Amino acid sequence: MQAKEIKVFKFLVILNTIASIAITHQIILYNLEYLDFKIYFILFYGFIWFFSLYRIYFFSKVGLKLYVLLVTFGFMLNMLSDYKVYGSLYYFMTLFEHLIIGAIIALSFFSKIKTKFT
Repeated sequence: MQAKEIKVFKFLVILNTIASIAITHQIILYNLEYLDFKIYFILFYGFIWFFSLYRIYFFSKVGLKLYVLLVTFGFMLNMLSDYKVYGSLYYFMTLFEHLIIGAIIALSFFSKIKTKFT
């Protein structure tokens, strides 16, 4: 049973990576002509985000803590952003990603694979 949960968990992390790439790409394309602090901040946040995804894929406890911290910070950033500017695809991808994030966090803390994080 745990092997199946591990496969599902890793699949969700890969899906989260794909969704995050699409969302980051959309944001950067929209703001490409305004190379300012905002773009560099998004790139920095994205780099840390992908690093945390890499770490939780291999069941790192530090990666999981970083992931949860970034999810919390990202939630605040989403509350401040204007979805109408980026379009419906961005809005859909953001909702899709939040569902995946919830599943990853639930599996990480409330399933048998929580013991694999070291």
